[in-house]
Amino acid sequence: MTWDISESPRQLREAVGAFDRPRAADLCAELIRHLRGDDTPYPELSARDILGQLRRKRYFALLQQVADALIQAGANWPVIRRQYAQALLDQGMLTAAVAILKPLVAETVGQEYENGEARGLLGRAYKQMYIAARPGAPEQRRRHMKEAVSSYYDVYRYSKEEKLWHGINVSALLARAARDGVTPSGFPDPATTAREVAEQVLGRIVVKGDGADAWDRATAVEACVALGRADDALGWLDSYLQAPQADAFELASTLRQLTEVWQLSADADPGARLLPVLQASLLGRMGGQELLVGSDDVAPETLQRLDRHDGFEKILGIERFNSLTWFRCALERCRAVGRVEDQFQCGVGTGFLVAGRSLHSSLPERVFVTNAHVVSADVPDALNPDQAVVTFRAIEQAGAYRLGKVLWCSLPHQLDATIAALDNYPADAALCPVAARRPLMDSDPPPQTFIIGHPSGAEQIMLSIRDNRVLDGDQTRIHYRTPTLGGSSGSPVFNATWELIALHHAGRTDMPRLNGRPGTYPANEGIWLDRIRAELQTALP
Repeated sequence: MTWDISESPRQLREAVGAFDRPRAADLCAELIRHLRGDDTPYPELSARDILGQLRRKRYFALLQQVADALIQAGANWPVIRRQYAQALLDQGMLTAAVAILKPLVAETVGQEYENGEARGLLGRAYKQMYIAARPGAPEQRRRHMKEAVSSYYDVYRYSKEEKLWHGINVSALLARAARDGVTPSGFPDPATTAREVAEQVLGRIVVKGDGADAWDRATAVEACVALGRADDALGWLDSYLQAPQADAFELASTLRQLTEVWQLSADADPGARLLPVLQASLLGRMGGQELLVGSDDVAPETLQRLDRHDGFEKILGIERFNSLTWFRCALERCRAVGRVEDQFQCGVGTGFLVAGRSLHSSLPERVFVTNAHVVSADVPDALNPDQAVVTFRAIEQAGAYRLGKVLWCSLPHQLDATIAALDNYPADAALCPVAARRPLMDSDPPPQTFIIGHPSGAEQIMLSIRDNRVLDGDQTRIHYRTPTLGGSSGSPVFNATWELIALHHAGRTDMPRLNGRPGTYPANEGIWLDRIRAELQTALP
């Protein structure tokens, strides 16, 4: 495959839009090879579009690589260097970003748009430095706060163009300075100035009416937070999420601002009303991603807060309310998933709790399911049941539980399943509900699968909800693209409504195709749960 200037940009746009990261990475690699092997100047409009597409879906590593190659090839335009700095910022390379942005600010004096954008990113760099600095370094914090406020405030006050997002950053930073007891030079009363700027910004957005774009609406959410208007903030959030321009990059920026600068949390309003909706929408814009989940996220009191406000349904409408419900279900399922460990507390796989009677009438009320190649007395290299320990990492203070009696086992070359009892169960543990039927394989768009587990034996539980299209299925197996790693073995595989449909057991880059189709492809493989249930009907009395 070689880069075709007339065709490849469209292919890259399609790959990014379909959340096909491997395809996007391959195309970017071809573009980089093209840039390094051809002295012909690359078209500026095409370069801008390519970088914009990568930024929209937050492919920052690819954005950095492509921008770097463009600059090396002589495409040293301000917009390319600005996007390069953006990629550095969003990967935490703050000092490197500042080294790009400072000369860019100096070089673009007189170029209103580019100069304002570069100074805004410079403010972002110092803002992140302030957030990273600890209270024990007051001089660092004072210096970073001064630089951040100055970068935003100068553009907001003196730019001929209306830079409202610079203004709301001034308000957010001054409000944070007031809470932290930091007084930036020139702002003797930062709390008062923060409110005044928020009032100005919100007033200008209200005047725009339907002409307010996505950034305006996001800015209005922050302004309402600054002014203590929680209901108005939720209304503006709904308007923001409906804006076509509000993609993953925009939503992630808003979420970061609300949590890191305004310090909102799901423990109290307005964060309890804003953050879950924003997080769920961000997952949808990204096609999902590997989401780390901690005990605080799935604690009963956290999940109850998601149900507490009927304003979600009234203000956000059915589509977004379902999105919030979907997110809540995902968190609930985490409480059913355990990490299988050996006697040295090393993670070797994943398993999950399910109602025994949903598998076979003779099974106990609750059973633990994993792969036979993870836990079995009869499989070489599998963990012996006597040595297996299960920990529920998404449940706070859940402890460790030993595997009790193995109730049924099917060898890896068969159904690769072990069903066992545990010696005890956490009080807050959940059960995975079993789907009544398989998803329709010929649906358009294709069905999706979602996996919760401990890839690479990670201590923290992880949701795999990106690049998750179902590829094929036969009587016994289902193939899907949902990402997994070693340690994911034994994970539950869910349908789009978080019902259990399969037991994950393998993944290969050269997986043989199903249903007699020739060749191989990169795929992950699970065993249909209804196939396991059918086998249990034969094997158990």
